[in-house]
Amino acid sequence: MATKPFILPGSDLDLADPAVVIDLLTRTAAANLDDPTRNGSCAHLPAADKLLMTGDLHDNARGLQQIVKLARLHKGKDHRLILHEIVHGHARVNGMDLSIRTLARACAVKLAYPDQVYMLLSNHELAQRRQEHVSKTGGSDIDAFNDGLDHLFGDEAEAVHAAFDAYVDSLPLAVRCENGLLCAHSLPSPRKIDVFDPTVLDRRMTEADYTGPDGSAQLMVWGRHQTKKIAEELAEVWGVQTFLLGHQPALMGWEEMAHNILILASDHDHACALPLDLTERMDRDAYAQMIVPLGAVPV
Repeated sequence: MATKPFILPGSDLDLADPAVVIDLLTRTAAANLDDPTRNGSCAHLPAADKLLMTGDLHDNARGLQQIVKLARLHKGKDHRLILHEIVHGHARVNGMDLSIRTLARACAVKLAYPDQVYMLLSNHELAQRRQEHVSKTGGSDIDAFNDGLDHLFGDEAEAVHAAFDAYVDSLPLAVRCENGLLCAHSLPSPRKIDVFDPTVLDRRMTEADYTGPDGSAQLMVWGRHQTKKIAEELAEVWGVQTFLLGHQPALMGWEEMAHNILILASDHDHACALPLDLTERMDRDAYAQMIVPLGAVPV
């Protein structure tokens, strides 16, 4: 007997209707802010849970299906999922970025499992929110996204963008786990560590945190090339054993950095995700052995 295809929550929604997309973004923003595990700009997960950590998604709609299937959220509230960097895809349609649709689908998943899904702030969402230049595939990702909203929603594009902005403003910077893991989009780069405020995880972010060049949220989501020294300093300050991040190139779906950083990518042909049992405390190399290629997850 053929296996039934996996269906994402909210697959029956009309994402061509701006009211539907605005509603998804608005309710997701509220759910992010009302998260009972959140303290400041960081969520805290108990040791009893299971977690699926992902890398940058970048409009990988099939990857989102595979990730949600792998997360097994329907099995119980102890199954959790982290998503980040959902917008700005590799593919364009007549030069337009239509990744708002994949973001809306991810929001539908969050709303179906509001206490189990975490969506983290990333540099591309922040850049789009602030209309600051970023380019992943050539040309301006910001302009391509704006053009996509205009094409999809016409006169309601501005209202959709306002809902998107509120969604970005609601996003936490990191998820911390009792077993010594910290999951985030990235960490500050070595050249900016002296102006980074590590207490940003323990408080609500301010406008100054989001703005460059020295805002702490800005520094965290844009940082690259972390050294062993930086990784050790932040691990000591935050009480972290291993960092699970995205943002940086991982051509085979994952990459090791320093001695305690594991980079994941979920946006290309070698996309991966990492299922975790938070009752276990392991080092970076042990976590690397547990990575699952998304291509192995049928949908």
